[in-house]
Amino acid sequence: MILPGATLFPGSLLPLYIFETRYRRMLEKALRKSRMFAIAHAEEDGGISTVAGLGVVRACVANADGSSNLILQGLARVLISDLKMTPFPRASVELLTDEEADSELSTGLRSDLQKAFLQVRMTGVEIPQGFEGYLAQLTNPGAYADAIASAIIRDPVERRGLLEEIHVPTRLSRLLRCLMRQLQEP
Repeated sequence: MILPGATLFPGSLLPLYIFETRYRRMLEKALRKSRMFAIAHAEEDGGISTVAGLGVVRACVANADGSSNLILQGLARVLISDLKMTPFPRASVELLTDEEADSELSTGLRSDLQKAFLQVRMTGVEIPQGFEGYLAQLTNPGAYADAIASAIIRDPVERRGLLEEIHVPTRLSRLLRCLMRQLQEP
């Protein structure tokens, strides 16, 4: 699917309402096969972002009018190519894996992120119940960053940039800057 402003991070949940005919067809096909599809961003210039979030349909309820409500769970980042738009958006995908670096750097950045997250939380930003316990269990720095980005970062451009960043220390640094900017907003 090509959606402006929607970002599907690995490990996150995204509720969707499917009503357009082309996406109804796409969902039917996905449910018959792998139950998976990707969410890509529409760019300001009319193009499509080449990095998307791949997800699996965890729950789907068909409505009487032919529309559907579903929950998509993010699995991975993918690079999309050979995009065809009919009868619905279809593309070839290549799995993108996180590029880890010095674990000491990631550990330090994670500590800074945790402090910034707590500061943002104190401003009254709504977070899902049990989220802090979930974060505490995450040992992978990339997954930790994705969870915070998914739950807290509001700006769609920043969310997209975080999704597209596969170098984990850079993603952690970028997320930290996003949180600090968010703290300075009225």
